Amino acid sequence: MIWIRADANETIGSGHVMRCLSIADALKRQGQQVCFLTADENAAGLLEARGQAFRVLHTDYRRMEGELEALEELLAGGGFFLADSYFVTAAYLDRVRERLPVGYLDDMGRRDLAADLLIDYNIFAEARLYEGCKAAEFLLGPEYAPLRAEFAGNACETRDRASRVLITTGGGDRYNLAGQLLEKALAHPGTACLEYHVVSGAYNVHLAELKALERRHGNLRIYSNVSDMCGLMRDSDIAVTAGGSTMYELSALGVPMVCFSFVDNQERIVEGFVERGLVGFGGNYLLQGEAMAAEAAEAIALLAGDRELRRTYSRRLRAVVDGRGAMRIARRIIQKSQEGAQSASQSAWQIAD
Repeated sequence: MIWIRADANETIGSGHVMRCLSIADALKRQGQQVCFLTADENAAGLLEARGQAFRVLHTDYRRMEGELEALEELLAGGGFFLADSYFVTAAYLDRVRERLPVGYLDDMGRRDLAADLLIDYNIFAEARLYEGCKAAEFLLGPEYAPLRAEFAGNACETRDRASRVLITTGGGDRYNLAGQLLEKALAHPGTACLEYHVVSGAYNVHLAELKALERRHGNLRIYSNVSDMCGLMRDSDIAVTAGGSTMYELSALGVPMVCFSFVDNQERIVEGFVERGLVGFGGNYLLQGEAMAAEAAEAIALLAGDRELRRTYSRRLRAVVDGRGAMRIARRIIQKSQEGAQSASQSAWQIAD
């Protein structure tokens, strides 16, 4: 069994669970059994919608060491344990590792974790970031971006005239950034006439406000519970997105982007893409506050009016992300699981002798 430990809620959004679901799908295509472990019921809807088996631990997602006792019996049968949470501690992984091999999906350059497999698919991930880290093996860089299978080999068309703009701010949008962006873009002379397609995440508490805005503007459509995100992305001429996994999905499709950040862990992702000349910069909400929306609107106008810039971004993005990262991760997890089973078998023989 491959166990995946991840949570989703209105505070942390759904990104951890969504990227792990891509890995789970790749594992299942390789004949593996997968079960998610979650602290509470908040992620149940996402997991059920994808037909994914899961167990609820009934614990506090912010205090993971408190669930170790509940994990003891579950993990006794071996396999592999993949954790994706900022609240994982070194002591937590050490305890789990006594039972079976462990992997950790990292965004923060953590060096304190003794994992068998450490995965960081970010644009800025490189070996020197993890100097001194006790992990046994590293999978680093965008070639390991864990995307769903439909994102591989499915590039969008870069049209001569930009008309459709996709806006996504993640699973939870506590600052109502989508609403702020729309207010500025719909009033900007260079962007007011574009079509806006806004994805409201599962934990967006501002959905009613977005719907009210939709009723006032004929060129605005709000989506929730999207079943074909890949198709919605491919139909877009420009995407406006927060830093995170969505950027790698858009990259694989070659959708020109304007990117912004509103939490600390997004800043390095956005900066990495901007520094490589892959995307337009839409601002940093932590530094700019509500002024960020105006900067993003200017960046949309620039990209909408420059066909060659959109083509350049599209070509560069597809060269960085090919959409096959989830399968690469799945294969290494399977190998680690098999190595762990062989090691356990050899230890059993030694005890018997």
